[in-house]
Formats: sequence, C-alpha cells, structure tokens
Amino acid sequence: MFSLAELNAVLAALPDPVFVLSRDGRYIAVLGGTDTRYYHDGSFLIGKTVHDVLVREKADWFVGEIAKTLESRQLQVVEYALAANDIRGLASAGPSQPIWFEGRIQPLPFCIKGEEAVIWVASNITARHELELQLRHQGETDALTGVCNRHHFEHMAEVERERAQRYGHPISLLIFDVDHFKSINDSCGHETGDRMLQQVAQVVRHNTRESDLVTRWGGDEFTVLMPHADLTHAAEAAEKLCRAVAAQGFDEGLKASISIGVAEWHLDVEDIELALTKADEALYRAKAQGRNRVAIHTPSDAPEDDAPELHVVRLLWRRHFESGHSRIDAEHRRLFESIDRLQTLLADTSNLSFEETCAAIDQLMADTRAHFASEETVLASLAWPGLPRHKEAHYYLIAQAQALREALRQTPAWPQVSQLARFLIVDVIANHMLREDRQFYPWLKRG
Repeated sequence: MFSLAELNAVLAALPDPVFVLSRDGRYIAVLGGTDTRYYHDGSFLIGKTVHDVLVREKADWFVGEIAKTLESRQLQVVEYALAANDIRGLASAGPSQPIWFEGRIQPLPFCIKGEEAVIWVASNITARHELELQLRHQGETDALTGVCNRHHFEHMAEVERERAQRYGHPISLLIFDVDHFKSINDSCGHETGDRMLQQVAQVVRHNTRESDLVTRWGGDEFTVLMPHADLTHAAEAAEKLCRAVAAQGFDEGLKASISIGVAEWHLDVEDIELALTKADEALYRAKAQGRNRVAIHTPSDAPEDDAPELHVVRLLWRRHFESGHSRIDAEHRRLFESIDRLQTLLADTSNLSFEETCAAIDQLMADTRAHFASEETVLASLAWPGLPRHKEAHYYLIAQAQALREALRQTPAWPQVSQLARFLIVDVIANHMLREDRQFYPWLKRG
C-alpha cells in the first residue's frame, strides 16, 4: 500500500489535471496537470472560483455541470473546449487553437468543510477530436471534387426541410451536369475529365452562397440545395452559374458549359426524391433545348374537364437512381419505361383512349409485381436483414394497387384511372423505389 506521501506524489504526477470543486465552482484542490505542453501550474487556482478565472458563459456552464452531477449523484461525462479567450487574466497568449477535454465528473460521498463537492478529471482529447472531425469531413465530402457527397446531402435535406417548415421560408433545387462530358473524357482522357470536374465544382462553389449545399451526385452530375430561395431567385442563381462556367478556362485550353434544371421544393406535399425528379425533368428539357442553358420546372397546364386530373411530375430514369446491381437496375429502368408510356398516354388529352390507358396501367402493375418478387429473391440471396419489413411494404403496396384496380373495374371512369395512376407513380415508384429501396443499396455493394 502507498503511504500518504506516496499517494500524494502519485496524484501530483498525473499528466492531466484533476480538480476538486465545490457546488459553487470553488477550487478546493488541484492535482496533476504535469503535461507542460498544455498546462501551467494550477496551484494558484485553489481558493478561486471558476468565475474568477473563466469568462462568464464558460464559468456558468461549469457550475451547471457540477450541479447536475450533485443532483443525479452519478458520474457525468462531458466534452468541452477551452481556448485562450476563455481564460481571464491569462499572462501569455496561450495556445493558438482550442484544447478539447473529456471531463469525468464524480460526486464525492462526503462534504468538505460543510460543502458538497465533486472530483473533475479533465483528459486532453484534442488529437481524438481532430481525428473525428477529419473522419466526419471525409464521410461528408466527395473525394474528387471536395464538395458534399450524396450521403451528406440526404442528411442536410431533412435538416433544411425541418428548418424551412418551422420558419416558413422556401427551398429550391438545382441539378446540372457538364455538357458533352463523355466526349471530353473520350477525346482528352479521364484525368483531364477529372480535373475539369474539380474546376467546375470550384467555380460553382465560388458562385453560390455559403448556405447553399453543393453536392456531387455522381459522374458529372451535381446538385445545389438552396435554402431561402424561391423559384425566381434560384433561376437567377442558375443563370449566374451557367455564365461563370462558360467563362472559365479549363486545362489544355478547353471550354465547358453546363445545363441546369431548377425546381422549388413544395415541402408540404413532396419528399426530396420527388423534388429532385422535378429538377431532373427540367434539366432534361434544358439539354433537349440546346444545352448551356437553364430550364425551370413549372406545373403542366391543367387538363381538360373530361381528362383525368393527374398533376404528377414526369418521371425519367437518371443515372443517380442506379443501385449498382445490374438485375435490379435493369428492372427499375423497365418500370420507368412503363411509367413513361402511361404518362405519355395521359398527357395526350386530345386523343385519350380509356381502354389503352387501362391496359398500360395493367402492364405497369404486372411489371411491378414481377419486379418485387425478383428483388426479394436478390435480397434473400444476400441475406439483407431488412428484407422482412421490405417484403411487408411490397405486400401492402400491391394490395392497395389491386384494391384501386378493382374500384376501377366497378366504376370505369377517369377519376378512378387518375387515382390508380397517381398511386403507382407517386407511392410505388417515387416514394418506394426511389427512397425506401436506398436502404439496401449499401448491402448490394457489399454483396
């Protein structure tokens, strides 16, 4: 066993500091803190309070954590930073960067001179904190271009959606890609193509607001999430981006242009996938109109009185919908082709055929059932743990579609056609295949 003197020597030799603090934040004892890279001799603290040595906001936080510990009578673990400007009366400039600590706060089972007290062990975790920040940045950033990746976009889209709904401000979306990028890759090589993508991303980042989220979506396709921007402001921003990229000189004397689709996200009735699809449809139109331009998604004209009311964005297959599994992607593309045929029929209000439209719906339902069965087989072979719940979702979607089809047989009228078509396009394709299916995409890549 240690003698009292030896025990005191052991405690004094601790590299990180240990404080005994009263309920009101008075330093009763200071032990350890021998790592001179970060700490000065703390003996002068004894008898002072945290309010004597720290700025008010930081001192109030320390006293609050002491109170929580004493009230709970349990160990509390906290992380916090201390910078030079947090210390009152610091003789030297102090460290140039904040030092991060893990505080382990334990209530003492006895009072000291009639005062409740805690022992606060402060461990320096600056290196760990910096590594965590680095790993988080890597997990949120596209390695080639340095802008955000899709995973971070999906997280931030939900964050911005909640914020916009709380405060009532609009959100818009841009989708753009580099015109004729495949030709540039084929003629100049992939290294040149990669450098062009890096430069395009830099131009876009320099010509968007700090609050805008620029994301590499895949290949040469990018998105920009624009909080506090309605359709008019987003379109103006998109025109600015088009001009900036067209004016930029790229490696090897190359010039480039981008085409941009713009859409406003109607938060109350659309999820992010449907909003992206609207912007995607506008991008498709911009490219069809000659490229190096901006196209804005606007709702189609209202249908005639005798036509089905189906105000649904035109769904087009895009590369970023791919899962990476050839069989599933091929089946998804075929479903999009079936949707396109159905939407083409419904869009031709001057030549609508009820029987032909019903036949297209029946074909889409048959293709969907076949795909669900095939997808379940693939996921079962890969032992995806989420399969039981996913199969249940398939079952209910098919059951709802069959109920709507039976209602259409009982009452063969355009409103029933519209209801069933909307369910298949929005609920089955846009919401399920473009959103819920993403849950198993990482598992497909593992397999």
